[in-house]
Amino acid sequence: MEWWLLTFFFSAILSLFIPIVPEFSLLLIILLVSLIFIFIGKFRFMAIALFAVVWILIAGSQYQDTLAQNNIKLDQLHKKVHLIQGEVSNIVHIKSGSSRFNFLVSHWQGRKVNEKFKVRLTWKAPDKPLLQGQKWQLAVKLKPAHGLANIGGFNYQVWLRQQQIVATGYVKTKTKTKIKAETQTKKQNILLHQQISWRQYLYQKLSVVLADKPLGALILALGFGERGELTREHWRVLSATATQHLIAISGLHIGIVAFASLIFIRTVIRLLPLSSLLSTPWQLKLMQINLSYAPILCSGVMAWYYAYLAGFSIPTLRALVMLLLFWSLKMMHLKVTLLPWLLLAVLIILLVWPLSLLSASFWLSISALVIIFSTFSRFSMRTIAPVLTRDKISLLTLEPLPETRLKKQWHGVKARVLLWLKTLLVMQLALTIAMLPIAASLNYQLPLAAFFANIVAVPLMSVTVIPLTLLAVIALPFSLWLAHFFTDLALLSLSYVWQWLLYLASAEWAVFAISYQQIQAMMVFFVIIALAVFFRLTKAKFIAALSLFITAVGIDFFSAEQQQEWRLSVLDVGHGLAVVIEKNHHVFLYDTGASYPSGFNMADAAILPYLKHQGYQAIDGVIISHNDNDHAGGLRHLRAKMAIKRVIANDLALKPDRHCISGQRFTWQGLVFEVLSPMQADGDKNDDSCVVTISDGFHRVLLPGDISIKQEKRLLNVAGMAKKLSSDILIAPHHGSKSSSSRGFLTAVMPRYVVFSTGYLNRWQMPSDEIMGRYNSFDITTFNTVDEGMVTFKFSQTTGGANIDPSANDNKGNIADTVIDASVEVISYRDDIRPYWFVN
Repeated sequence: MEWWLLTFFFSAILSLFIPIVPEFSLLLIILLVSLIFIFIGKFRFMAIALFAVVWILIAGSQYQDTLAQNNIKLDQLHKKVHLIQGEVSNIVHIKSGSSRFNFLVSHWQGRKVNEKFKVRLTWKAPDKPLLQGQKWQLAVKLKPAHGLANIGGFNYQVWLRQQQIVATGYVKTKTKTKIKAETQTKKQNILLHQQISWRQYLYQKLSVVLADKPLGALILALGFGERGELTREHWRVLSATATQHLIAISGLHIGIVAFASLIFIRTVIRLLPLSSLLSTPWQLKLMQINLSYAPILCSGVMAWYYAYLAGFSIPTLRALVMLLLFWSLKMMHLKVTLLPWLLLAVLIILLVWPLSLLSASFWLSISALVIIFSTFSRFSMRTIAPVLTRDKISLLTLEPLPETRLKKQWHGVKARVLLWLKTLLVMQLALTIAMLPIAASLNYQLPLAAFFANIVAVPLMSVTVIPLTLLAVIALPFSLWLAHFFTDLALLSLSYVWQWLLYLASAEWAVFAISYQQIQAMMVFFVIIALAVFFRLTKAKFIAALSLFITAVGIDFFSAEQQQEWRLSVLDVGHGLAVVIEKNHHVFLYDTGASYPSGFNMADAAILPYLKHQGYQAIDGVIISHNDNDHAGGLRHLRAKMAIKRVIANDLALKPDRHCISGQRFTWQGLVFEVLSPMQADGDKNDDSCVVTISDGFHRVLLPGDISIKQEKRLLNVAGMAKKLSSDILIAPHHGSKSSSSRGFLTAVMPRYVVFSTGYLNRWQMPSDEIMGRYNSFDITTFNTVDEGMVTFKFSQTTGGANIDPSANDNKGNIADTVIDASVEVISYRDDIRPYWFVN
């Protein structure tokens, strides 16, 4: 059975590497065929593998066809305001006056939908508080689920898919547009049913209890899985100490609640004087009942209730499945080892929630369980054997004790405490070390304080804070005083834990920045260690494997010397621009994307994750083309998070180190930057954009900012400018608007490639069809970050003789050395880096 389960699991994983989802009808036929062949012995493994692949793809197909199944045209979704009815399906997050929530749609434009679907909405200053369980009629503007596509960044589109959210948008509060006549309803936002959920009721009551408490947001997260109230400081401490898992309700929390309730009910049953309280007939009836099932049932009910309080989030549902499966096997007296139990749980999870495979929390949970089971199986006997002597075993099995009863009882208690401490230490050490690369891959920082944080926080939180928080929530409907009492105890215990975490997070050694390449090397190293420890490699094999690893790392390190190769990446930052230039492990930026009133900005969402992924600790320089928000908005966020050696801009509000004026020229890492425009340091209009060329002596890139046709003509009228404009790569002026990219300008530049940096279904409809046609008429290869995600150009060249010095050009711009071979490699995120169906 284990092999069948493993076949299903690994085949399901393989389904993620398919570029597109086939037609639903074809998938259904393959599914039925695989089900038939499962009953034929020699084809069983192949049939199980095929079934697993198709099952995951069917889930992907159903998600993609959700709107079509409800007769909603995808291409018309964003073009007008729609009237919808439905229910607020989660606890609303309020930030900067805006409410963000999930909405389960039941009616579309006045008609009932064929299948309810979920959308994610933002409502600025709603008329009434939005609460889970309420039913509303809303006027909304929507777009299909979409997200930024950059290396290192959070993939919002994958998260939306995993959460079954098919569209995102906002509530229209004021509009001049009228709803279609067939709805015969005035367009307005109306509360249809104000009944709220029980979870929302408890959340509100606990929020009042925790009002003005510094750590109240953490208690709310522990009680309801809602982390919207956590501040940046909370996240900084949790991230630095790798304790984010403590405030995300998952397997650990469900397990604690289930175990605590099991022990409590067992203790109550044992201590209750049933013979005194019950009459003889009732005692006889009670004897016919197996009371051992009562604690198990109570444990399952309490775990279910805690999962409900957490909103039945996917992590809690997974943990609940594992727990209920474990208890079910126990109650049926089926002896199943840990591996089959885990694989059976995974099978059930993937059958019920196939898109769990897209969830990072799923893989974190599986990884943690595998590490715990492997460590337990490898070290449990070694840990227990020295502790349990014959006398201690007799004590634990309740055999008759000699006269030295008290002394041996003390030794027995001491042995059990030592065993518990040793187990805790070994497990936490194994988890910390093995999970370090995984934790580092989340935010590209190595939490060196993780072991010291978790060895204290996990036991204290498990024994005090988490049970007390749940008791406070349980007491809320019955006694506010009792809820206050439990909450105060939880806060008191949490304060000690938090002080310890604060102390560790403030240590200079607590966090170490690490690149993706270093994370990969660390994973390989840990695999070698794991093979040596768990599979008992001989010394010779271990030394050979370690030597190969050290050699590979050494070659990679010493080959990272200065080279002619360099790269330029246009990041996907929506409507805006952010260009990253890299060479010799140094980085330079042109523009920084936008920043929004909500606090969301492209520096944190796209630029910094990419730089951290690449391992950069500082930025050599930033050029800001002009002061429009979509080009300069991210600069202050960049400055706050990473050192910038110099800023080149014309707007004094940006606090530049120098201005960007036509005629300036400087060399950076062997690349020549030349400013072609503007003539004066204004920087407050599109035509004041800092127009820059970057050249390695053979390839040239033109960065024109948001200049219009008017400024393009001015440039072309400057003597000798047409030759300087000639480039291999062009970043489309003003995102491809009709007001730019004139024929004369394109004739002078004559690029091989052009990149449009635009927003998804942006209201300006950039790039315009007219401009796209113009570029196509020049036979220029076009890329759009909306379709391709981030676009990277890798420039390489092979030369004869000495290295190329780009500054040693003749009057015609030719390089001094003879170029034998030169090339430009184009890589896009969606087509080359992650060309998978669940990403695109």
